[in-house]
Amino acid sequence: MKPTMPHSKLRHALLGMALCALLPLQAQLVINQSLAPTTLVQNHLMGPSVFATNVTYNGVSGNVPVQPSGSVIGEIARFNGTNTVLGMNGVVLCTGSATYMLDGPNNYLMPAVGGIGGGGFWTSPDIDLSHLTAWPLWQVTGGNNIGNKSVLEFDFVPTSDMISLRYVFSSEEYERWVCSQYNDPFGFFISGPGINGPYSNNAMNIAYIPGSMSVVSINTVNNGLMNAGSANGPMFDPFMYCFQADPNWQANSAYYRYNGGQWFVPQPPGASPQLEAPYNTDPYYIQHNGLTVTLTASAAVQCGQMYHIKLAVGNAADNKFGSAVWLEKNSFTSSDRFKLTVDPAVNVEYNPTDTTLIEYDCDSVRLRFHRLGGFYLDEWLQIAVEGTATNGVDVLPALIDSVHFNQLDSFAIVPIKVPVDADGPENLIIKIITCNGAKVQTYEFPIDQRPPLEVDLQDTALTCPATVTLTPTVTGGGDNPAEYTYLWN
Repeated sequence: MKPTMPHSKLRHALLGMALCALLPLQAQLVINQSLAPTTLVQNHLMGPSVFATNVTYNGVSGNVPVQPSGSVIGEIARFNGTNTVLGMNGVVLCTGSATYMLDGPNNYLMPAVGGIGGGGFWTSPDIDLSHLTAWPLWQVTGGNNIGNKSVLEFDFVPTSDMISLRYVFSSEEYERWVCSQYNDPFGFFISGPGINGPYSNNAMNIAYIPGSMSVVSINTVNNGLMNAGSANGPMFDPFMYCFQADPNWQANSAYYRYNGGQWFVPQPPGASPQLEAPYNTDPYYIQHNGLTVTLTASAAVQCGQMYHIKLAVGNAADNKFGSAVWLEKNSFTSSDRFKLTVDPAVNVEYNPTDTTLIEYDCDSVRLRFHRLGGFYLDEWLQIAVEGTATNGVDVLPALIDSVHFNQLDSFAIVPIKVPVDADGPENLIIKIITCNGAKVQTYEFPIDQRPPLEVDLQDTALTCPATVTLTPTVTGGGDNPAEYTYLWN
């Protein structure tokens, strides 16, 4: 178990915090806890395409202003972190006290989460966060291994087929308690039409590591180093909890940002000063020892239907070493999940400025259908093919009415040929159909032949004897006349 901080050290820690409070404020992170959760959600979290209703925070009406409590429950706040390592503004959910735990510099290892520390474990149960911890018997304990939870919930109706949210996860559990059972959980649980997950109300968690089905957590996103300072699992396998969370956890270090707090062995007790510059002196760095890069959570949704989302973070198994989720301002949006671009081929010319496909018998362009979210799905995208070009004759092979995406695919490529024929200019129209036909994106591509090759040679008067350099002017027939060979008769 984590060591409990001696009372003498607790007194010194609190005295140090009190003295710091008397000094001029230097931290660049600004925390504002004067706004009610409903105001935070509607004015500082939601984008222009969605509107939230039925906002609650920790089970209480979102119309109740939230003030700092310094208690064993989590907190919510508006934050301005533009001039910090966060690089964003928005809404933060944290375990414990926001004002005590978050603003930098990172000059102290803080075991307490709200101005109190040591002692027992005060629970704030949550069955979904408990599920994420993967603790044994989490189902029968009612989520009692969760403390200091911060849970924001609301309903919303999307206008397009995708919702997305940009965020950063940070924790004081880094670097010291990586690969341990103290894997503070956070999750974005969405429920509603078409959603079928393992959490409450058939919700699913959409906070995934990019390109995978692994959830973002301390044990899945960290420095990826197998050293003694990160060996917190069982003695026989100190990195077991990280490998269990994600066999590829070391590769996920690309999504991690070190923020100070690496300890040599033996590690010091809790409530110890952190001495690593510049993290411990520059208020650009927040108090937590590590954080992720800015990530995007997304979900596939049905247009015009009601959905519910639960944004939550909590401590696992203790009330120590807080964690936080930073939600970027106005980044909760609803937008189109698919789009189409074209990759030119070697011989089939394609200029994105005029979108014209040039006919050629033996080469193909690539229709690239992009999927921008909802990567957890194995699905078919509905399309329609129209225009004056004959599908299966002017476009080969014939395009079918759907495009397949495997799970985790961010794009699907469909190669097509536009063979040379004598029927003149044509156009190919491809429509992406979503929202059960209510939304249609239209892409039009003119098809034309390469202009005929013309070679002009300026007349030159000869006075014998003379040496004459003949330079032909070549147009049409191809892109690079300089590559042609000229035979003179």
